[in-house]
Amino acid sequence: MKHVAIIEVLLKHAFYADQRCPDFAIEPSDETARLLRNHRCIVRSGPEGVRVLSPFDAAGQPFLPLPGDATLLFYIEVRGGDFAVVTDLTGISGRAAPVFTDAGAGTDGELGLAPADPARPRLPPGIVAAVEIRPGSAPRPAPFQVSFQARRARWAYYCVTDMAPAGGELTVVDASPAGAEGALRFSAATLDPADPTAAQIASRYPGMRCVYFVSDEPVAAREEPRKSIELRLGPDRVAGPLPNPSMQSPAKEDLLFQIVKYRAQPFQTP
Repeated sequence: MKHVAIIEVLLKHAFYADQRCPDFAIEPSDETARLLRNHRCIVRSGPEGVRVLSPFDAAGQPFLPLPGDATLLFYIEVRGGDFAVVTDLTGISGRAAPVFTDAGAGTDGELGLAPADPARPRLPPGIVAAVEIRPGSAPRPAPFQVSFQARRARWAYYCVTDMAPAGGELTVVDASPAGAEGALRFSAATLDPADPTAAQIASRYPGMRCVYFVSDEPVAAREEPRKSIELRLGPDRVAGPLPNPSMQSPAKEDLLFQIVKYRAQPFQTP
């Protein structure tokens, strides 16, 4: 007798280069775990998702098929890490019981978020969302997937410089090849007098000025650094690649920043 996967749910996160979030854990609810044990199923779960394997007989049929009206419930838990920082939580924040369900799943197996239902019981503590699958009486070899999108925010660079305003034009430029998908554009912006970051820079770097650049559009966070963002003086690159703005130091909810320094005059030694 061999075991065959009858349910597979993959967890994907757009922030990570391989789309595998190391902070995920997915486990069946107590009731689902009991049902699967009673039908001799094996559950294999990890950060990448969960698989349910059922024993099949020599004729290629489930040895103990699940009831046709069975509903399998799995819980997605986030164990530490930066999930809340790097994830777009728009769809699930504020819900007592966000549930991804196979009802109406597309041909790609993508599970959709079920409409909010006040009658659903609140999820256990530490659970970010649930997954609900109705396998029916026939095996479903195609995997389902739950995709989390990366948080989007405008990127800002505070450029601290000793260069006088008449010394030339500083710009932040995405030097990606022409026509590259996802290329960013940055514009110089006026600093808000009440900006606490600008105030901190002024206190820390007296006698220097700060030039402020903001991306024209929100940028999806990603694990890999962009290697094409440069600080330029006229047509010349003077610093770069610039680091991605830190996910841990948001100036505002919809803006991330990085401080960079450019000295036109080298430090003088006695």
